[in-house]
Amino acid sequence: MIHIFLLLIFSIVFLDQLSKILIKYFLFPYEKVNIIGSFLRFTYIENSGIAFGINTSEYHIYITILTIIAILIFIYYFINLKNENYYEKVGLSFIIGGAIGNAIDRFLVLIPSSNYAGVVDFIDMPNLLYYIGIASNPRWFIFNIADTSITIGVVIYFISQYKIVRSDELSRNI
Repeated sequence: MIHIFLLLIFSIVFLDQLSKILIKYFLFPYEKVNIIGSFLRFTYIENSGIAFGINTSEYHIYITILTIIAILIFIYYFINLKNENYYEKVGLSFIIGGAIGNAIDRFLVLIPSSNYAGVVDFIDMPNLLYYIGIASNPRWFIFNIADTSITIGVVIYFISQYKIVRSDELSRNI
């Protein structure tokens, strides 16, 4: 069963890195290419900070080390989960795969000859919160497949935790 989760993690890392290599090869920095009109476009940037463009470039080595430590903690937690927690393992697989994908970019920044200035981001979509009056920017932060994977993993993980708590409550009431 563990092979399925390893395949999922590997697939996420592979697709993330392949997409970033293709973006770096075919686009210039800040170049925009419409994919589905202006709704979905690819805009190549390299984010030297962390999520949502928060600038941490002064602390890049520390952020990279913390990222690796966090990945190791997630892997340890994943390995020690009971087998019946299938969806929890699916969620963690998405999180681990995405974290490894972005960690590779962070590590490459530390190698000057790699030509990386930050994590490669390129998925550029509208900010739906703007259109209902909650946000002031009409575009969402530019992100990548690894970021998407982490977000999907967190949602699956929290849903799995809710289901575990609910089933525990139901079994106590019987």
